[in-house]
Amino acid sequence: MVNVIEILVSGIVQGIGYRPFVYNLAKELDLKGNVQNLGDAGVKIIVQGSKETLSRFVKQLKEKKPKLCIYESFQVNWETTSSLFESFEIAKSSSQSKGVGFSYLPPDVSICKECLQELESEERRRADYPFNSCVDCGPRYTVIEQIPYDRPNTVMTDFPFCSECDNDYKNSDDRRFHAQTTCCIDCGPTYSVYSSNNEEISFSSQKELVIFIAKEIEDGKIVAIKGIGGTHLACSTLNDEVLIKLREAKGKRKYKPFAIMGRNVEVIKKFANLNSEEETLLTSFRKPIILLERNKDYYLSEWVAPGLHNVGVMLPYAGIHYMLLKEMKEPTVVMTSANPSNYPMFIDNKEIKEKLDYIDYFLLHNRRIYQRNDDSVIRINKLGEKFSTKFLRRSRGWVPEPLLSSIDIGSSTYLGIGAEMHLIPSLMKGSKIIPTQHIGTVTLLETYEYMLDAIEHILKLYKTKIDAIAYDMHPQYLTSTNIEEIAAKFNVEECFAFQHHEAHIASVALENKINPEEEVIGLALDGTGYGRDGTIWGGEIFTGLISRLERVGHLEQYTLPGGDLAVKYPVRTLISLLSHTYSIDELITIVKPLAKHLPRGRDELEFITKQIDKGNFPKGFMTTSSGRFLDAISSFLGICQEQTYEGEPAIRLEGLSLSERKNSDLPKLSIPYSNKNGLYELEVSKIFPDLIDVRGKFKKSELGFAVQQAFGRSLAEITNELSNDKGIENILISGGVSLNSIIIDEIVKKLSLNQKKVFTNEKVSPGDGGISVGQIYMLALQQSKDY
Repeated sequence: MVNVIEILVSGIVQGIGYRPFVYNLAKELDLKGNVQNLGDAGVKIIVQGSKETLSRFVKQLKEKKPKLCIYESFQVNWETTSSLFESFEIAKSSSQSKGVGFSYLPPDVSICKECLQELESEERRRADYPFNSCVDCGPRYTVIEQIPYDRPNTVMTDFPFCSECDNDYKNSDDRRFHAQTTCCIDCGPTYSVYSSNNEEISFSSQKELVIFIAKEIEDGKIVAIKGIGGTHLACSTLNDEVLIKLREAKGKRKYKPFAIMGRNVEVIKKFANLNSEEETLLTSFRKPIILLERNKDYYLSEWVAPGLHNVGVMLPYAGIHYMLLKEMKEPTVVMTSANPSNYPMFIDNKEIKEKLDYIDYFLLHNRRIYQRNDDSVIRINKLGEKFSTKFLRRSRGWVPEPLLSSIDIGSSTYLGIGAEMHLIPSLMKGSKIIPTQHIGTVTLLETYEYMLDAIEHILKLYKTKIDAIAYDMHPQYLTSTNIEEIAAKFNVEECFAFQHHEAHIASVALENKINPEEEVIGLALDGTGYGRDGTIWGGEIFTGLISRLERVGHLEQYTLPGGDLAVKYPVRTLISLLSHTYSIDELITIVKPLAKHLPRGRDELEFITKQIDKGNFPKGFMTTSSGRFLDAISSFLGICQEQTYEGEPAIRLEGLSLSERKNSDLPKLSIPYSNKNGLYELEVSKIFPDLIDVRGKFKKSELGFAVQQAFGRSLAEITNELSNDKGIENILISGGVSLNSIIIDEIVKKLSLNQKKVFTNEKVSPGDGGISVGQIYMLALQQSKDY
């Protein structure tokens, strides 16, 4: 009889070289048995040997695991048996066996140091080969069609191994041992260059092709570069003319910032400030875009990020990026998404060439992108004494990593659709919530179909069907009006609508594992969300259990004259807020200098004031929005008079104001609030008389900082009162406006002084990209008998 152990593990144990790691460890310890993928159930290891050696094997499985490996369950069963294994082998994968938990792929991983060294070596097959990868790096989510993660289940099945790659793949001493994306110049995908006339330009090597493209970019050309999960447009970061041309060609990119890629950290530090947290994340295997504050030596064109205090920067994460920047004299390059706003990323070569008729050259490869995956965008805020990671977009580098819930829905599977803007649907299976990649704003049929495809892919990966769907109660969102069609497509009978801002708060509770039986205070601060009373909410205060939140406060209600026109031209909202305090004649006198920023000037100003004087606006034009209030302040101070991308006036207000962080001589401004029968109201319109009184004595930046600080301070005072009155210690803050570092820092500092526990989003976006997580969590609580 011999000792045998069966080990069942789940977590990130596929797509990271886990089976090769187990194989080599077993061989090193002279153990016999096998290791086998079990699809989404994990990995099974059966091994025989002496008790002492098996114990050492188990210990080293935990201590020496691959760098991307995460164990979520690790179950060891000891047995004795008379049957003997003759060797140790990697068994054929199975999708039928049952494991002990839930396993998932790692995200797409940036190229590793070893593969980069080969890229720069003299090794014939992989020197200057852009698709070089190994067991530790390369695409994962974007290339897999189904689990288990084996080459036939990925797009790499289109590229059969050459004899040498086959040897690498089978060699247990090679770091490409069972690496599914293994390839080389002899058998793998390659890049080609096409002119604007769709004529292929021939080159002797991949390096010569890159040298050509690098020179063209520096000469002022725009190049479409197909990458891991989509297509970028690349151009110079120094050439005003080409940047303006690109903005005009892309349509709705009048001032919206472009992301850029820098050769290395030293290059980035020449134009941006970089703290330790930002540098750690920037250089991680995830390689996100990080919004970095410009420094005093900023030298890039103003047209990279017009009117902003920061710039979105990332490091190279694919072989083609390193090769390109190595050949460029300029150490930075614009890398912005090729697709128009609200349209899915271009991934098909034919579509790329047809849709981008303004491009000078196309640098395209012949590997299929099975799933689109946009670059993740992050901002690091200082909240009180600590740094806080804030997602503006959670996608490449994170998807499909799940979030862990404090409750388990067992064998059920739920889908959270999200809202409409920045859509990221989520799937809940057991105690795991798996957000998809970033989809975008679902107002076009193409984006709607992309959303359905992403949901279908997640379901296929985890071999499950949906039992119930959570969605936003807004009656005009495409995701809401089409909910019956969505349910029919996935054969779902039950759908549940949830309020937008309550879902924001629930997302914070989920990721911070707040006890669902404890009451919370929630601050939901954003631009737009459909309220339970049919008006547009956006500055909301809730108390209660996550499953039964009650609205106990909000910003004072005001009108959005013209609805969406008030969003585009914030002076309209300013006029509305001023009308709460001033007569029509006084109002016209105050706003007259700003009338030139309305399309029809003075005539439009007078028309708006007449509308306001008459009143009787429909519910959909009434709001308590924090975002629109900040837009109005931006307009009043002359910072931004037209929104050319979402949140622009408020973003530029914050950016200009941040220069006053250390200024102790700011104007003393305050925003009063009232409490009528237990309902708090923050009277934001009452700041304007004081603001008008001091505006000639202070700079725009000083006034802007003081207003935002006053806004945060008043919210903190209301929250503190509620906390003391109701005995609630947990404060949850979410919504797009919670990205504003001035406001959120003021709230956190004031509440921390009173020993309150403040929680914010750090694992999903506090904006609408995190809504589906909150929806699905509320659905799980609602369906549970315990809450």
